Amino acid sequence: MCAKLNELLRANDAGFSLDFKWIKNELTKGSVRERHLAKSLRIEINDVAGVENEIRANLLKAGGAAFVPEDAKAFLPMQTVCEIILAGGGIPTYPFLADDAKGGYTDFENDLQRVAKQLTERGFHSVEFITTRNEVNLLEKYAEYLYEQGFVVMFGSEHNTPAMEPVELFARNNTPLTEKLMKINFEGSCVVATHQHLVAQGLSRPLQKSRICKTRKRIN
Repeated sequence: MCAKLNELLRANDAGFSLDFKWIKNELTKGSVRERHLAKSLRIEINDVAGVENEIRANLLKAGGAAFVPEDAKAFLPMQTVCEIILAGGGIPTYPFLADDAKGGYTDFENDLQRVAKQLTERGFHSVEFITTRNEVNLLEKYAEYLYEQGFVVMFGSEHNTPAMEPVELFARNNTPLTEKLMKINFEGSCVVATHQHLVAQGLSRPLQKSRICKTRKRIN
């Protein structure tokens, strides 16, 4: 029955198949019945995170029936936001979207040298990437350049969906991070830990590039 279901799924380009071993181990006490196959199929079809993403993409994003354009007046000035973050002991950090599935960038991010200069002028010394969104070679290109310009570079996983993302970080298509990216991320983590240590002692002050360089020297 499981094999026939998988044939049907392949014939209809469902994009997934049923794993008999998983069904037996996770849904039964050793004896598989029709109801277990039906439950497994229902679980695969009713992907909560996938359905939620479809709703957002097709109804709430640009072009969707329930889309509402953002009003710039609704946002606090950037400098005010940075001051709030610093007052709370945090680090103002620019979140890079970087390359999309087609290798494109936003207008602000498409010139790497320019965006690094503008971020520095605006007082940002820290950046982050959600690595699963990016192609590994392009991620390394951006991360390495920003690192060499003195930025704290951090990586993270997707955080705003019901999907249970793994703690271990990957680039797009589950591509492992390169050794260079791992080193950059490690040093960024050390700088952030140092900042947190200073904040805990009441010694916090705005993250300066000179402090970043001193911390890196101690790490290395």
